[in-house]
Amino acid sequence: MSDEQPVQKASKHICLTNRHALGISDDPEHDMLVALADKDVLTLVRGLSNEEARSPFPDGLFGLDGPRTNEAIRKMKEAGLISSRRDGPDHVYFLNAGRYRDLAHFLLKLIHEDQH
Repeated sequence: MSDEQPVQKASKHICLTNRHALGISDDPEHDMLVALADKDVLTLVRGLSNEEARSPFPDGLFGLDGPRTNEAIRKMKEAGLISSRRDGPDHVYFLNAGRYRDLAHFLLKLIHEDQH
């Protein structure tokens, strides 16, 4: 009898926990606004603002099918709008609050500048 635990395979998903060097944009606000202009991305943002999502999601998330969900997650990842953490073989996806905070500060600055 062996004390070894069976190895769990990671679920198929878009991995955000690999910490490769990220391309740093010279216009992060543009990247965020372009991503948020996509209806599918906005659907995921709305859904993830209420609950985290666990991979895999072959049937999609929040009314989107699997391929549309994956494409929206890729766009969100590229703009830094989504994060994930490992939980066993799965990843749990959630909004990257810091990026939304940065965007909110940018927009508030525009409003403030407009008042002068």
